[in-house]
Amino acid sequence: MKTIATLMIAAALVSAPFAAVAQDANATATTTTSTDAATAGGNMNYGSLISSLNAGKMADIGTFTATSKVNCVKVSTLKGDASADATALDNALTKNSAQVAGLKTSIEGNADLKTKLETSSCPIDKIVAVTTETDGSFTVYVDDRT
Repeated sequence: MKTIATLMIAAALVSAPFAAVAQDANATATTTTSTDAATAGGNMNYGSLISSLNAGKMADIGTFTATSKVNCVKVSTLKGDASADATALDNALTKNSAQVAGLKTSIEGNADLKTKLETSSCPIDKIVAVTTETDGSFTVYVDDRT
């Protein structure tokens, strides 16, 4: 009888609705920000940013909530050859200027994200990309080269 009860409890604990509640319960209202690519993820480089821009891979800003985590990464801290990769990044930014402008408009329209960015010294006018990480957090790339 104890085995059946244990199995029923285990089955209830692994059910999808409970898992969603558990994820929400672990969410925090704090924002983790970073201005260093190594601190924020370690594997961030010019190539991945350029690829994201060229592929149009931007985060869905509408999914950002007050409990979402954000990492602010300065372009100057990305791994790679800054002098050689800067031209490729500039080309990608020029090619995708409408997408970047639309991204900034979306950020302005999301009060939760806008507030977090403003309070974390992550200037919206310098943002060039936003990606979603596997853990659900958002990485915001700020072009601090100028």
